[in-house]
Amino acid sequence: MTRKYLIIASLCLFAIANSGNAARQRITLAPEPGVYSEADIEKEILFGREVAAIILADRKLNPDSQLNRYLNLVGQSIVRHTNRPELEYFFAVVDSPEINAYAMPGGYIFVTSAALDMMQNEAELAAVLAHEIAHVSDRHIVKALDIRADDESMTAIVSKMVGSTAETANVVFYQAVDHALALLFSKGLTVEEEFEADLQGLYLTAFAGYDPTAYPRFLKRISSVVENRRGVLSNTHPPFSERINRLEKIIETEGFSELGNYKNEKRFGRHQPTGG
Repeated sequence: MTRKYLIIASLCLFAIANSGNAARQRITLAPEPGVYSEADIEKEILFGREVAAIILADRKLNPDSQLNRYLNLVGQSIVRHTNRPELEYFFAVVDSPEINAYAMPGGYIFVTSAALDMMQNEAELAAVLAHEIAHVSDRHIVKALDIRADDESMTAIVSKMVGSTAETANVVFYQAVDHALALLFSKGLTVEEEFEADLQGLYLTAFAGYDPTAYPRFLKRISSVVENRRGVLSNTHPPFSERINRLEKIIETEGFSELGNYKNEKRFGRHQPTGG
């Protein structure tokens, strides 16, 4: 299966997953002026689409269109509070026994069916999506690999990683894709970036009206399961105890409990995946 075919296939799947969301709204805050150009953003989207296509080639997209539509409805309610109005976000469920969620540059976000199985309400789903949205909004992978329209910038970063300076731009692009997959599944982002996503995700969850305690509660529930399995999430993220302590302290000291309390167990229960 060629990379070109994977990209076309992923676009079709995303179109199905995102059906029925024509009324999306976003805030109008502009990206950092003078830092990223329109061409840079187009390169970011293309790069993220390629990473998403490779993931979908390895992990099956959940076929439940209503479930994927629901995921997009919840995700778009979070997106409207971000500072990336130039991006169109896509959300989908992948069937996997791994408890995890993945954020790719450009706004492509996956949640595993196993992670959904561990959630108890819509607020927890919103909190997980908010954390992943924060990774996209803050351009964590984009900055790590210096993904820009100017191929020389990414070439310099990737060449340094692989110890080569004689690669073509096309080869470097796919080497960067491989490094992005490594960041998602083995190496992980930096501890500081994960904490940043935790904090921003907390704000996004609360601003959307959801219970801000949902995320630390979800992390507590999955911590023992994930750490016992020694899966991807425990290998690529800071210790659960430290993340939970930080989140609970912020919630207590910053008055987050007054911002939102929406949970919606019933609607979430109607969309639980069957199997995975």
